[in-house]
Amino acid sequence: MRVGRGAGVVLALALGACRSRDAGAPDAGVLPPPSALTCEGLITPELRDALPGFTVKEERTCPTCGPLCTFRSAEQKDVTVSIAYDCHKLPDGQDVRGLLAPTLRAGGVEIPALGKAAARREPVPGMTQVVAWDDDTPCGVVVTWLGKDRDRAPELARTTLFAITRERLMLAGTPPAIGGSTPDAGPEPDAGSL
Repeated sequence: MRVGRGAGVVLALALGACRSRDAGAPDAGVLPPPSALTCEGLITPELRDALPGFTVKEERTCPTCGPLCTFRSAEQKDVTVSIAYDCHKLPDGQDVRGLLAPTLRAGGVEIPALGKAAARREPVPGMTQVVAWDDDTPCGVVVTWLGKDRDRAPELARTTLFAITRERLMLAGTPPAIGGSTPDAGPEPDAGSL
């Protein structure tokens, strides 16, 4: 099973990620559309430190979804970690805790004190998945950990949510400068790059 594809499907189901959006240009101070967010912009040094030795690859599960960042390690070939981001304004009156219902119906367990709402489940043996919504931004994440140490998934979700800020979302949605690299262009020369 390719964890990247599985996480993308769960993101679409759990967060309702693929929906029509206004195609107009965002105003100053308005978050960029999820399709403009990048792994390079969203992944902080703290998140990199939580996954030492892992490289990241960015994918899209749909044109209007946030990025799916898949981490793999040459040393830990049996471990794959992915973080799927979905950052958009929820409809007025939307109960964030109600968004946990699909995860809970699928055998998930609510995680207290993690963002606005969070739950974890084990969709297949050897895989842990955590769905969580941020307190301060309109973002949800799905962290999927396949392989050993999968009990680290809730803490990685906490680190991910803590790292999301409106400023980071704005920066993550900024297109690279002319001559800049894309997330799939390979390693950057500087040590802080992905």
